[in-house]
Amino acid sequence: MKQHLFIGSILSILLLHTSESIYSYTVPKIEGGNQPLSELEGKKILVVTLPLQQNGAADSFLYSLDTLATAHISNLKVIATPSYEDGFTPSQRNQLKQWYRSKLGNDILITDGLKTRKISGNQQHALFKWLTDVTKNEVFDMDISGPEYKFFVKETGQLYGLLKPHSRVWGQAVQKTLALE
Repeated sequence: MKQHLFIGSILSILLLHTSESIYSYTVPKIEGGNQPLSELEGKKILVVTLPLQQNGAADSFLYSLDTLATAHISNLKVIATPSYEDGFTPSQRNQLKQWYRSKLGNDILITDGLKTRKISGNQQHALFKWLTDVTKNEVFDMDISGPEYKFFVKETGQLYGLLKPHSRVWGQAVQKTLALE
């Protein structure tokens, strides 16, 4: 009887400490089709929420993001996401796709519009549930409140960094976070 209790306790502990993996998710691409994140294993991943308003500041952000992705092409995959909570609508998809692709190279994975915030409840995309919920990622419990949030994932699939919009893409905070092992 004691042996069964011990084994049951060990199984309960293992289940409580088993986190979900970013590699178990798939995201829809803005061009159509889906991208399994399992294909990104072994690379660092930077997940960024995209601006929706086309202006000079947004263009500068996108150019900087493309420059960063190009500079780290061998070991970093950038996933860029327009958010429904920021105003994305399916009727904007083609216009946004053209704008994003005019600034971002094909090496950046641009998702279709996703629900990125906790306020979306069960409709929040699974990737963003993982990024924003400590019970899933075991590191951070923080919600998104607009575009240009940056989430950093190690080559091993562990979330290890989160920077808010005020951190510039080419700034020291991003460079230092990318350099962490």
